[in-house]
Amino acid sequence: MTAMRTFMQSRRHRPPSRVEGFSLIELMVALTIGLLIIAAMLQNLTVASGSNRTNARVAEFQTNGRFATDFLRRELQHSGFAGLTSTDPKLTGTTGTAEYGCGPGFAANIEQPIWGANDTNPLSGSCIPAANYARGDILVVRRAGLDSIPSATALAANTLYFRSEYAQWSVFVGPTRPVGVQAPVADYLLQTDVYYISPYTNSSTESPQVPALYRMTLGAGPAMTAQLVASGIENMQVQYAVNTAAGTRYQDASAVSASDWANVVAVRLWLLARSADTEPGYTNTATYTMGDQVVTVNDKFQRQLFPLVVQLRN
Repeated sequence: MTAMRTFMQSRRHRPPSRVEGFSLIELMVALTIGLLIIAAMLQNLTVASGSNRTNARVAEFQTNGRFATDFLRRELQHSGFAGLTSTDPKLTGTTGTAEYGCGPGFAANIEQPIWGANDTNPLSGSCIPAANYARGDILVVRRAGLDSIPSATALAANTLYFRSEYAQWSVFVGPTRPVGVQAPVADYLLQTDVYYISPYTNSSTESPQVPALYRMTLGAGPAMTAQLVASGIENMQVQYAVNTAAGTRYQDASAVSASDWANVVAVRLWLLARSADTEPGYTNTATYTMGDQVVTVNDKFQRQLFPLVVQLRN
């Protein structure tokens, strides 16, 4: 009994056990470590987001450059297409077409399937307003449309058409078809396109302005209307392989005589594609050689040069 009483008394006077937990110092250390981990995660996220934006910018102007070169390749390969007409066609007339296009006889001059201007805009008064031209060469492609129009199909008024016969061709304004001279006869839409570099993609008021490859294309009216080909194209340079008695060599448009445009057998072309936005922390000081022009830059835009050589088929 004495032993039991002593045990009970010791239990009554024993201090309560301490509850274990974090001290203030331990809590501050834990919070500091947690903040360091979060900061590292945020930094990695920022780097990953920046890389994704960079990759998106690169992919965008590379896609635009490839699309533009593929588009121009197809158009150049079809230049001079004359339907049923033989390889040495004879022009029989351009009925009522002299006033249409970029000046008198411009759109209907399919005897020159290819034409160009070297680092200048000679069409500012008739086709490409000066404010819509940024820089680089101008390239003109003329041909008949790729699909003939069935004889039973009514032609549209105030539209230029190409009449193709075996030994001759002519250009006329719809809806009245000219009388065929020698069968077979086929009619096509006349296709005339003027390619140039615009200082903007959507409008002159866009900010920032993103340069683009445009074309003035022949349509109803008959009139030339502006059409966007590819955004982000900053410069275009073109050289022409002319077949003469002295041989074939590439020349700038300014060196091609009026009579030699019909003898162009190949086209060498360069497109300089540019990112739409600047790249933080990046400076581009590269030099790009494009035919007779050397382009040196010093800014924060990424660029890529797209060369192209096309042998003309027609």
